[in-house]
Amino acid sequence: MGRWTHSFEEDHDGISVYRRDDFAFPPARGRRGVEFRPDGTLVEYAFGRGDAPEPRPGGHWSDDGLITRSAGGTARIVAAEPDRLEIIWQD
Repeated sequence: MGRWTHSFEEDHDGISVYRRDDFAFPPARGRRGVEFRPDGTLVEYAFGRGDAPEPRPGGHWSDDGLITRSAGGTARIVAAEPDRLEIIWQD
């Protein structure tokens, strides 16, 4: 599934919206992101030094859209399009 960046301007109804890195994001001080790796692992990108994304162990994901987070909690992918991903994070 690759790497996705949080498009917080598009969040709605408790759903976080993510776009591909080549999306034309408006300026922001920093953006979180997620990377879905082919082996089922998930990397979360949080704010690091200078607001640059910093990778952190995120957990695991499955083909049914369930995400199990390393820090505890789960999430579910509720919509997936080639250029847009919607996730509900449940802590």
